[in-house]
Amino acid sequence: MGLPRATAGPVLAVLLLCGLVTAPASAATAFKVLQMNLCNSGAAGCYQGGSAVDEAVAMIQRRVPDVVSVNEVCLSDLPRLTAAAGATAEYQFAFARRKSTNTDIECSAGRGAYGSGIIVKEGIRTSGQNTYTAQDGGDEVRAWACALSEVRGFTACTTHLSTTGATALAQCKELVPATVLSHDPTGSATTRHVVVGDLNLRYSPGSATNAQNCVPSGWFRKGDGDVQHVIARTLTFVSTQEYAMYRTDHPAFVVNYTF
Repeated sequence: MGLPRATAGPVLAVLLLCGLVTAPASAATAFKVLQMNLCNSGAAGCYQGGSAVDEAVAMIQRRVPDVVSVNEVCLSDLPRLTAAAGATAEYQFAFARRKSTNTDIECSAGRGAYGSGIIVKEGIRTSGQNTYTAQDGGDEVRAWACALSEVRGFTACTTHLSTTGATALAQCKELVPATVLSHDPTGSATTRHVVVGDLNLRYSPGSATNAQNCVPSGWFRKGDGDVQHVIARTLTFVSTQEYAMYRTDHPAFVVNYTF
């Protein structure tokens, strides 16, 4: 015979205290990061008239990420991409600069400043962007942008590093961990952080410019087998996926975590 309804609760509490029944574990919270390089400046051969943005909007709507990083985009692209991430999503933009004129690099056809964007689904509490101290001999001054989530308190950063390996590695080390942690006002050792982007570095053990060489202790990296990576801490890795994109020269790269 089952226990009367009025006594089941107290008896269960006694059994839990005695260790005879295990309390159900709280469910892990899913956390998804999406990285895309859209080749949308208009200056490269992979540019397809802005149609990569349409493809990216569809990708965001299908994958429903918590964080989106986009490289080689125009500032004017960010409102559409951010709206696709949700009604409360917000973005921060990393303005790439031109060394010769000390001005923002512009996309073609009057589409505004060129650079990278970080989109956070739940809104942004604080954010910042800047260029690196380390730069190569080209005219483009590489940049980063970071944003602290309004709701869950994680910090997410995007970047697009130099095409010169040694400079890209120096920029990566400049960003991770010092710059990232400086944008976490909580100062907590348990705060979640993700650094996402086209690092122009590959996982290549034994190479001086191995992407793994810019992963500090306590952090871990996941890559797409090429130059797109996510470097994270205080998250539990679950899986990665790549999705073909036909209007740019890079696939979409997804990393799934829980916390």
